[in-house]
Amino acid sequence: MKISAKKKVQTRRAILEAAVDLSIDKGFRATSMRAIARKAGVGDATIYNYFPSKEAIFYAYYEDRFAAAVASLESGENLAEYSLQERLQALFEELLGAFLPDREFLQATFRSAFFSMPPNYKELKPIQAHFLGAVSRAFKTARERGELEEQLFEEMIVRFFWDYFIGVTIYWLKDDSEQFSATSILIDKTMELGCAVLKAGVVTKAFDICSFLFRNHVLARLDSPGFGFDALQSIRTAFMEGGHGRQGSKR
Repeated sequence: MKISAKKKVQTRRAILEAAVDLSIDKGFRATSMRAIARKAGVGDATIYNYFPSKEAIFYAYYEDRFAAAVASLESGENLAEYSLQERLQALFEELLGAFLPDREFLQATFRSAFFSMPPNYKELKPIQAHFLGAVSRAFKTARERGELEEQLFEEMIVRFFWDYFIGVTIYWLKDDSEQFSATSILIDKTMELGCAVLKAGVVTKAFDICSFLFRNHVLARLDSPGFGFDALQSIRTAFMEGGHGRQGSKR
């Protein structure tokens, strides 16, 4: 008998919920595919039609939560009125709010999911895509409304916000303050600073300074007749010695 699309969605959701509940009760490692299948009310073989492994179930949970949080944020009526800081901050809060009912599950699986060695790039990519897409759209809107100038290395900056969010989530998972007020303060302070840096064009200005120094000092010396192998060797030695070499020269 053919299974309807609605039934497949319901079964998938039941498997995810069973995995979350069992991981909270027994722990990630002690939870088996067979136990998840039985709690979800599906056959031991049927569960593999939906997920190839226990790890795939957990990554699917995170992908669903990221997708739902981004969709919820971007469907808001007043989103266009948000500043860059307000929009990014709302994204963080929406995600943490989506995770809140399953906070114990995150405490059991978050590090395994996002800090596995080697990293599970295939599983992480769709999760990151939801988050990075939301940040990129926030940047685009800020540029269109004249709030933010074109950013040098924008793709790298957007990816930095991914690492920033992962760090905030780890902090939140350990936060025992009332209503997670410490996490709220952390987001407020760091987001304000980060957005101020972006609006001031600090990254672009720092790059321009480094580029100027490189062109006018390093490249200029390369054109000098006296700049040869010995000079290159001196630069190499200075880099290798680092601060110790500089300290020694002062003696």
